[in-house]
Amino acid sequence: MKPIYPGHKYQLAHLDGDGFSELQFVQRAPLHPPCEGVTNQEVLRAVIDRVQVLDAEVPWHGNAEIIKHLRMAIALHEARAICRHIERHSFAIEKALLGPDGHLALAALTSTEDRT
Repeated sequence: MKPIYPGHKYQLAHLDGDGFSELQFVQRAPLHPPCEGVTNQEVLRAVIDRVQVLDAEVPWHGNAEIIKHLRMAIALHEARAICRHIERHSFAIEKALLGPDGHLALAALTSTEDRT
């Protein structure tokens, strides 16, 4: 892994060859020149999908832990985003929809559904 623009653009070395791929994260003004790209969460979703596919091919008991921790990483990224929205007074969490358990309403897809 080689940072091209640290925090935003990376060159990732290929395995079984000399090639590389570039990973571009979203850049937003005013801190950086605007540039479209992916979020950390989207990359983590791709890694979760890959681990699930690999586990279906060659199961390993540790893959469930890997997936759990990757999902927690997504949850923490989203918690950070909620906190930032609240700090900017742009999100009134007290008005958010609640689920039957009294917590924020979460709509999750089953493992057979596609979010696209």
